[in-house]
Amino acid sequence: MIPRLPTRRQVLKTGLAAAAGVIAAPFIRPSYAARTLKVSTFGGNFENGFVSSVFPEFEKATGIKIVSVSQPGDLQFLIQMTEANRAGVPTVDLCTAAQDELLRGTATGLWHGFDPKRIPNAANLDKRYLATSDKGLVGVGAMAWYETLIVNPSAIKPLPDSWKILWDKGYPNSWGLVSGGVSGLYEITAATWFDGNAMFETEEGILTVLKKIAELKPNVKLWWESEGTMQTAYENDEVVGGMYFYDVANTMAKSGVSVKAIFPKEGGLIDFGSWCQPSASTKAAEAEEFINFMCTPAAQALMTRKCHTAPLIDRKMTDLTDAEFAEVSTDHKPIERAVAQRAKHLDFMDAQFTKLLAG
Repeated sequence: MIPRLPTRRQVLKTGLAAAAGVIAAPFIRPSYAARTLKVSTFGGNFENGFVSSVFPEFEKATGIKIVSVSQPGDLQFLIQMTEANRAGVPTVDLCTAAQDELLRGTATGLWHGFDPKRIPNAANLDKRYLATSDKGLVGVGAMAWYETLIVNPSAIKPLPDSWKILWDKGYPNSWGLVSGGVSGLYEITAATWFDGNAMFETEEGILTVLKKIAELKPNVKLWWESEGTMQTAYENDEVVGGMYFYDVANTMAKSGVSVKAIFPKEGGLIDFGSWCQPSASTKAAEAEEFINFMCTPAAQALMTRKCHTAPLIDRKMTDLTDAEFAEVSTDHKPIERAVAQRAKHLDFMDAQFTKLLAG
């Protein structure tokens, strides 16, 4: 058994002490000399990677000092940040917001609107990574990660190429799958058997997808919410595969665990975080400079190497090798999160999933 890996938002890899290559630095702008910016990222080794390798390059390029703040990966952080922002004392100047947090913050007017002219490098990102509201641009994609199919190659032969293996009656009591209303199993099922995320526009469509998910119950040994629970079950041979984070599985394989992470032909489930700024922060110019820097090919490649995240720009724009890219991402079209639909139906989706498990 390998040592416990840190959670997804504590990151996926150790050994983050040194930066790979130096990002070319422009002149230091006098108006930013000795200025600071509080930036929150997911904690643990993920934050360590930014502190040791990414933030120093930004500081050399701009002269703006980064104060790193550890950000918990749950809704409580958004609630606390919202309350502090209303009081006019934001806890951070810039945070890494997951897609649902970005939407919730947008709905409550939490986020500051950025000036796109001050973030020209945002043009390197696909438009789906740029979030807007009546305030304009309120979120810019930071980094991505995938959930894919994993299997024990010693137990599953030949290796599958489709999510449909999860429904195969030849594998009873075999899989570990994510449970709950936020489970990506919704999107995976919709993409594999139906018309994709359009199924979540109505409650009728959601129930149709759930009916298909219900067919999985005889094959599921573990319904998990914490990735540590899934890792332990897999290492102890309680499950032979299921849904898991692609990059973490690759790290496990390097540590000697018999595991194969696979991008099914229907796609892996992509998720990403965005840079967002609380509206009460007075550091708009510094934040825009930071985001513009993080959208460069060099910064995206540095995050891939040192924080083990998937880049949000075309890989051809970076100097990542095929092997480096393949450890965290794929050129295959991904399955997208049904973020907008979940914003409308999350309570229903959660209640119905709970009902499914109890039935």
